[in-house]
Formats: sequence, structure tokens, C-alpha cells
Amino acid sequence: MLAATVRATAAPLGSRPCAGDLCLAVASVSPECDNETVLKLFTQHKELVSLPVVEGGRPFGLINRHIFLSQIVRPFHRELYDRKSCIAFMDKSPLIVDAATGIDEMADLAVAYGEKALADGFIITSGGRYLGIGIGIDLMRAVSEMHALQHRQIVQSIEYASVIQNAMLAPSRQAMAAALADSCLAWEPRDHVGGDFYHFLRHERGWLAVIADCTGHGVPGAFMTLIFSSALDRALALHGPMHPDRLLGEINVRIKDALGQVEGRADGTPSSNDGCDALLICMDSAESVMRWSSARMSAYLLPADGGEPAELAGNRMGVGYIETPHGYAWPSHQRMVTPGDVLFTTTDGLTDQVGGERRIMYGKRRLLALLKRCRELPMPELAQALQQEHRDYQGSQIRRDDLTFWGWRA
Repeated sequence: MLAATVRATAAPLGSRPCAGDLCLAVASVSPECDNETVLKLFTQHKELVSLPVVEGGRPFGLINRHIFLSQIVRPFHRELYDRKSCIAFMDKSPLIVDAATGIDEMADLAVAYGEKALADGFIITSGGRYLGIGIGIDLMRAVSEMHALQHRQIVQSIEYASVIQNAMLAPSRQAMAAALADSCLAWEPRDHVGGDFYHFLRHERGWLAVIADCTGHGVPGAFMTLIFSSALDRALALHGPMHPDRLLGEINVRIKDALGQVEGRADGTPSSNDGCDALLICMDSAESVMRWSSARMSAYLLPADGGEPAELAGNRMGVGYIETPHGYAWPSHQRMVTPGDVLFTTTDGLTDQVGGERRIMYGKRRLLALLKRCRELPMPELAQALQQEHRDYQGSQIRRDDLTFWGWRA
């Protein structure tokens, strides 16, 4: 009446976690087995959650321990059922899975099957023939371990991607430190890597600084910074560093072409609508003239004479998006720069951060108040004051976006 116990081996099934890894060696009974025998098995094997019923090597049903015991001990049930077939208390439609079924698919099947699959367990087969049973708690543990492993792998990949992104930005950071006597730079991706980007280079007449906030954060944002960086390199090769308006126009074309983000395409709507906000500043040191072009990014100049901060003129058209015309031309602006003037710009990750007692955005008003209050400080100290105030304001709220700011004193 009792079949020999077996233990499935997962080795032939490959290295990915599968149902066979959960297979337990459990004795099976045949449909001819009576309930008295089943009761003895459950009594002898306290750990047995369910007892499989197998006929001719193929699963026939599953007897749940708790359901069986609760029924058999009822008045007169032993007299009525002891000598009858065990199928009287058997689940005739248990969850049956092949040993090669992946753990992720196994979890989906268990959820679709309902809580019975977790409470009773499930039958594991190979080629339709009975191998053993799986227990719900083991499945839950395997799913948890698999997700934990996947999470570790993803985090490790992102952490190494952060090394690469930092290495990509390092030359600009070093060039900026060498060229500017009093400046500050903060780059804080929300998720190890991010969609904020900066670039700095010296040229024969001065320098060019680029700050960009690309769509998204994390890995998608980081991919966008690679596209932006490639577009910027191409734009610089074509137009040089002295014309920020031309650079923005060329970057726009390159991003739209790279992502196929062109309105009225014959093959339908583009699958993405991504781009960036950006500010390009070219300093002509020989003439003390600053030229800039801005695509939806604010910047402020605090005059050396202590006057009110002036917001640099910008443009409300983003770079690279579907709605941005392919040949859009951003205006170029310029102004004289006086020694002691302070220039500051930031991505919206700073101003849009929610916090404070009212849980509202940090906003431009608080930023300008701090800039005016700390304008006489060396730029690194101003940056430290801003970062501390911003962290205090954020408090227990989650970081909403990548954060980048840059400041320079002439």
C-alpha cells in the first residue's frame, strides 16, 4: 500500500531555482489505502503536512493532515470510514507542478491556485510521474531568497555603474577645480546613479560649464546622461565652445535622432519622450563677458555690490522632447561679469524636495534667501551651508530626485 520514498535531484534541471529544489521525500499511498492506515502515518510522522495519493506512479490527490484529522475524530467517523478508501478525505485537484518549473513561475501558480496551495503544499512530478511534495513555507522562503539574491545583484550592478558614471564626470570636476579659484559643486544622485550631468572645459578664451537634468533618475536617467554626453561631444566638435545657443540646438537634434523622437513619423508615435533641461555658460575671460543659453533651468547672479539676485534669462522649451521642434533655436544671452559676482544654478532636485513642517517643496524663495545670507562666504562654505539646510528641511521625507548645484565667484 505504501510506495517507496524518493528524493528528486535538481541537478539535471539546470542552475536556476526550480520546483525540484523544494521536493521532499514523502511516502505516498495508493487510492486503495484505507483511512486507518492514513491515520497511522499521520500519527507516526508529526511533521507530515500532507500525504500524496499516487496510482501507477502518477499523482491522484493530496490528503491534508489537519482536514483529515478534524474529520476522522468526529463521532462515529472512525467506525464509518476506517476501512474505507482514503479518497473520502482527499483533495482531488491539488496543485501539481513539474520539477523543472521555475520558482518565479511556481509562485505565480501558487497565488493563482489560492491559499490551499500554500497550506496543503503541492505535488511535484517529472514527466507526469510522482517525485515528492513541496511545502508552502519552503516556497515562500525560496521566493524570498531568490528576490534577495536578485536585489543584491541589481544593487551591485548599480553600484559599479556609479563608479563608471563618477569616472565619466571626474575630468570635468578636476578641470573645474583647476580653472576656478572659488567655486562649489554638489552632485548627489538619488539612486547611486542618476540623470543629472555636468561638464566643464577650458578653452583659449575662458571656459564652458554645462549643467543638465535629464529625464528620470537611477539607471534610466544615467542612460540619458550618456546620450547627452555623446550629443554634447558632437556639438562641441561642430560648433566649438563659444556659442551655447548652437550647442543646445545641436544637442537637441542628436537626442531626438538617437531616440527617434520626431513628431509625425510614418511608423507612429515614438516609444519614448525623453530629454533634458540644461544650462550652458561660456565665460570669455578676456572680455569679462558671460554668454549663456538656458532650456528650462534657472540660474542666479548675485552682484558683487550687494544688490538683489538677478535670475538669468531662460527659455521654456526643453531639449530633445517630441514637442521640441527638430531645428529649434535657443536664444543666446550675455552680460558683463564683475569680480566678486556670484553665479549659482541648480537642478530642480534641490528646489522640488518636499520637507519642513508643512511638507511642501523647498522652493526658490528659500534658496535665494540662503544665497543672500551666505553670499560673502567662500563658495565651498556656502555649499556646505546649503546642503545642511536642505538636509534639515528634508528631514524624514524621502529624496525625490537627483540633486546637482554649481556656484562660482568671479
